[in-house]
Amino acid sequence: MSDTLKILQLRLDGLAETMQQTLLRCAVSPVVREGADASCALFSPRGEVLALAEAIPLLLGALPGSVRAILDAYPAETMQPGDIFVTNDPFSGGTHLPDIAVVQPVFAEARLVALSASLLHHQDIGSTRAGSVPPDATEIFHEGLRLPPLQAGHAGQFDPAFERLIRAASRVPDVVVGDLETQLAAGFRAAEGVRRLAGEAGAESFLAACDAMLDRAEAATLARLSDLPAGPFAGEDELDPVAGLGPCAARVSLRFEAGRMIADFHGSSPQVAAPVNCVRSGPLSATFYGLLTLLDEGALRNGGVLRCLDLRLPEASVVNAAPPAAVNARMNMVRCITSALLQALAQADGAGMPAANSGMSYVIAFSGTDDAGQRFLSTEIVAGGAGGGPRADGCPAISTDVGNAMNISAEALESLVPMRLLSAEIRRGSGGPGQFRGGDGAKRVYEALADGIAASIRGERFSRVAQGAHGGGAPKGSAVTVLRVDGGREELTARSAITLNRGDRVVIESSGGAGYGTPA
Repeated sequence: MSDTLKILQLRLDGLAETMQQTLLRCAVSPVVREGADASCALFSPRGEVLALAEAIPLLLGALPGSVRAILDAYPAETMQPGDIFVTNDPFSGGTHLPDIAVVQPVFAEARLVALSASLLHHQDIGSTRAGSVPPDATEIFHEGLRLPPLQAGHAGQFDPAFERLIRAASRVPDVVVGDLETQLAAGFRAAEGVRRLAGEAGAESFLAACDAMLDRAEAATLARLSDLPAGPFAGEDELDPVAGLGPCAARVSLRFEAGRMIADFHGSSPQVAAPVNCVRSGPLSATFYGLLTLLDEGALRNGGVLRCLDLRLPEASVVNAAPPAAVNARMNMVRCITSALLQALAQADGAGMPAANSGMSYVIAFSGTDDAGQRFLSTEIVAGGAGGGPRADGCPAISTDVGNAMNISAEALESLVPMRLLSAEIRRGSGGPGQFRGGDGAKRVYEALADGIAASIRGERFSRVAQGAHGGGAPKGSAVTVLRVDGGREELTARSAITLNRGDRVVIESSGGAGYGTPA
């Protein structure tokens, strides 16, 4: 590999990581500052990925689609220094409405040489429930403010009209506007570095080197995929059944032809009237992640890899929803897709492939109004366990495969909402048995310190859990229990919305990973 191209990739990766660290250090909302629910990348003027931050693989497919949608609406040749573009439209490359992408053109020597892009999960962008993740949504119009690709600023600042729009839609406008400003700052940091980098050899040479870097990644990926058997290889997984909803299954057939990976998801379930559907960015994230797991550790990681992917999706399905589908709880469907994909990849290249991960995580939003009339809101992310591997037990209570987010600390949570985290521990015995056990899930207990606290809870794997590998066993399913102060007890479903009063407790238990090998 050319040392020059490798160094260029490393330097661009470093700039993307600088963007990411700016978000994590300066964001207002704790779900970003401590939970790391954000992603950053640099793109070529054509919209190909140049560099990705070490962030959440769940978002790998989100920024490419959003950048492409913005370039379709605002061609590169029309962009000016200081322009700012935004979108959160799931049907124009995005994920769900809380994830707003901010894209900024980068100029050197009066030429457009790159685009900086960041995606951040915002605390509230409207919807029928605080937090903009309503578990009872049946269409996109229930989920909040939908922003098509649009120009939101000039001369390096958001337009006042755009800020007024955001403030009118959000229950916590200062938090959302503050996080948007953080995204701008992250873009400015990256732009400074790109301009310095382009200035070393000149803009024309920089653009040519970026093209060569993309070509090198494509060639390496083609060579790797050409070594794999043609297939087809199949995988499938399914979300928990819900009465009256219909199946929510992801099915994939993988083939390797002429150095390309063809991922065909036909046979997956039609979209449903619930927020578990995902759009194209979901299977794109999963398959991009799968491609990266096949490459050598030192391989260039950029849009050249994506040139080797042929993604075939059924229209109006749970893996490629069409308007007006609800999509806010799409995360566990993306995990379902990833599980199906990893099953297929294990057949094609199974050396060292562990048993299935839990395939779930919780997203919990607590909200309400305090005694002074001020709104409060905070979001929690709780992971499950990793699958056992061929040489070791799985890790407990850890975000796996396309997840990489963290729960926030007790101190941060309790400073934002009148909730107390009574305990946070490993859910012992919840991992699947095996020669190498699946990692246990997590158990967290919350207590309400005020009346009228709304809680929206999204989870998965309550009944349909991950299956073990090579004789290993399945883990325990997830569970959510509400213990009322009057002695009442409620067992909740995977997607629930409840109201908590002072003294009520919520017990969150996540599923573990599957076991590997027959237990001794």
